[in-house]
Amino acid sequence: MGIIEEKLKLLPDSPGCYQMLDKNNKIIYVGKAKNLKNRVRSYFHGAHNAKTTRLVSEIVDFNYVITASELEAFVLEINMIKEYDPKYNIMLTDDKTYPYIALTNEQHPRLIVTRNQRKKGFARYFGPYPNVKAARSTIDLLNRIYPLRKCYNIPRDACLYYHMHQCLGPCINKEKIDYTEYKNKIAKFLNGDAKEVLDNLKSNMLIASENMEYERAVEYRDLIISIENTIAKQKISINDLTSRDYIGIYVDNDEISINIIITRLGNIVQNHQTIINLYDDLEDEVLSYLLQFYDINTKPKELCIEGVDKTLIDELLNINLIDAKMGKKKEILDMALYNAKYNLENRRNIYKNQVLKKVETIERLGELLGIPTPLRIEAFDNSNLFGEYPVSGMVCYINGKPAPKEFRKYHVKTVTGANDYETMKEVIYRRYFRLLMEDSALPDLIIMDGGQIQVHAALDVLQSLNLDIPVMGIQKDNHHKATIIFYNEELINIDKNDSIYLLLADISQRVHDFAISFFRSSKAKGFFSSKLDGIKGLGPKRKEMLIKHFMTIDNIKKASVEEITSIGIPNDLAILIFNHLNNED
Repeated sequence: MGIIEEKLKLLPDSPGCYQMLDKNNKIIYVGKAKNLKNRVRSYFHGAHNAKTTRLVSEIVDFNYVITASELEAFVLEINMIKEYDPKYNIMLTDDKTYPYIALTNEQHPRLIVTRNQRKKGFARYFGPYPNVKAARSTIDLLNRIYPLRKCYNIPRDACLYYHMHQCLGPCINKEKIDYTEYKNKIAKFLNGDAKEVLDNLKSNMLIASENMEYERAVEYRDLIISIENTIAKQKISINDLTSRDYIGIYVDNDEISINIIITRLGNIVQNHQTIINLYDDLEDEVLSYLLQFYDINTKPKELCIEGVDKTLIDELLNINLIDAKMGKKKEILDMALYNAKYNLENRRNIYKNQVLKKVETIERLGELLGIPTPLRIEAFDNSNLFGEYPVSGMVCYINGKPAPKEFRKYHVKTVTGANDYETMKEVIYRRYFRLLMEDSALPDLIIMDGGQIQVHAALDVLQSLNLDIPVMGIQKDNHHKATIIFYNEELINIDKNDSIYLLLADISQRVHDFAISFFRSSKAKGFFSSKLDGIKGLGPKRKEMLIKHFMTIDNIKKASVEEITSIGIPNDLAILIFNHLNNED
């Protein structure tokens, strides 16, 4: 903390943006401050919640930029989050955007679904819609009523839509077509006024029926039903057509739950939920999230939010802020607040139940084996190809859940050939000798993804290290299912419906996949390295080019110099590769 303490003394009483760095000099958190001295010092003095404590534990240095105002600090913060994607900042991406219907301003307009509002003037946008399916069904409906262009590129000949009277045929109609009336009616419909369309269709249906054109009457009837289903009112609606978002915020301990109810044309069209960690000031975290949210989603005309200072929101987002004191607006805001609270509590209950079930399972496993509850489990599996490229993998489970950061891979160094017993002895020795030297946490249970041979190998090594750790094996039945435990020279059958079986099956599959994956990568690297290494000028990228194109070493060996150069390999290097592979013993 020496350098940090010295830099803390020099912090100014000014607004600005600060960046926290880890031991690799990588930015792990970006924040803004009204007063840099007070805000940055607060991280290193006083108590924090659990998540902020974890963040502070990784900080080895910090930088900052002084700005003229708090507003500028916020803008800089968002830009730096986009640039560096710090691990402790929330980072929104385009996958949260909603679909819109665009009525294009082309010479021959089209209706399209889009998530990106293109350059100004390209189209008029309507929405957002709850999902792509809803938007497309609305477009399909309108395309049946109004004869707009359907083709992306105008063809040379008239298509089926022209003959169905669903297109005016700009491909064959050389005269200028006036779409103004159709565009106005479509816009009116998409803005929520379908009365005129329905009245015309009902009138046409009656005329067709009176003229005994029953098939046409049925078509009109089906269109009417489709429109009524499309514009069906939701349970909660408001009388005005203003686009408005309602934001509910609920905070508990070190987590913030945000629920955004999006209303368009008086109806609720989307409900966006998220939970973010609280590292900084509550208002700063919420505003940072909203700035990113509305950077990739269309801003409404109005925003209804409570619980945060609206001044900065007004300045940064440029959205009209309203108060909801009574009526439907108050009901929807209360709904957003309730959902924000419910989402956080519900997630915690789900997580709590999952943890309790996992802990209960490992408690029962401990009782089954007659050992204390194995809170930390380490499992091993070997993999090789007839003794070639031997490797081993270890996965770790803590409190019944996989802990990927604790997983380890081992290249077998001292064993030749396919020898499971000696391979396991080497890997177990290397693993636990190192843990002893580092005084690191030892497991409560070791699991071998195999039977007696692997278990005995592990026990022999542990005894030589003077360690007393329980070791069990997972044996497979005829269907390769992990239904049998080998422990203390006894076989224990497990019911497939037992939670212990599900845990052991998960461990067995995970360690097997982990070892196999490592073996495959080692085999590929070892094989290709042995054949292509030693060729001057042939680096990893060019090796990859050769392997991707020719697939096998034999194919490269059969290739001519011209064929090798055709994929981008220099001629001199191609000659070296050809000679190396064809002149080897």
